[in-house]
Amino acid sequence: MKRIESPALNKALSDNVNSAQMPTRPDNASKEQMDDQVPSFSNTRSNPVLGPALKLGAGVGTLGLLTGAAAGIIRSAPPGLYAVTTGIQWFVLSSSFWGARQFALNSLATGTDSSPLSNNLIATSSAGAFSGATAGLLRGPKNILPGAVVFSLLGLGGAALQNRLKSTEQSQSWFRKVIDGKWSPITRITNEDWERILEEKLLRVETEIAVLDDSIEELRKNERQT
Repeated sequence: MKRIESPALNKALSDNVNSAQMPTRPDNASKEQMDDQVPSFSNTRSNPVLGPALKLGAGVGTLGLLTGAAAGIIRSAPPGLYAVTTGIQWFVLSSSFWGARQFALNSLATGTDSSPLSNNLIATSSAGAFSGATAGLLRGPKNILPGAVVFSLLGLGGAALQNRLKSTEQSQSWFRKVIDGKWSPITRITNEDWERILEEKLLRVETEIAVLDDSIEELRKNERQT
């Protein structure tokens, strides 16, 4: 039996085999879509929580390196060991505190009954506990609980002081709005108003002095005539 060969048929069969063995990427897949699937450090830098926390930790850790080196020199100890230990501790403490606080604030802000002052207290105290426990872990497991308690109390006290200052500023601004109101019986005097009032008083005093000088001169003339 004679075999029939067709060039067109063989080409079609070879194309089907190649397409089945070698899957191709769709034409509409852009380079940006492929880059999104690959993790990169730029995503970390754009993170609203992790990025600022690492930047703050790097700055505070650098300050810790300098402080540790100075402390080592003062105590006649190896400055390199003191610098590295202090830098690591300060980095862990600052970055963990800032990251935990921002994460807690972002989580609490999504609530319907969220209050900025109460959120600040909760976020700062919890971040202090987390950072204190993390820093205590570097010194040993027995330091985790004391570090969490101490730094939680410090964070709570700092947040309470910050809330007090904010409430004082808000009350002052509210008082100023009431004074500057249209129907307020009290008028707040600005620096320009004070300058204008003092200039008017000074002009009045100078006028009175000039009148007194004229009166004195007239009396002297009368005495001379008599």
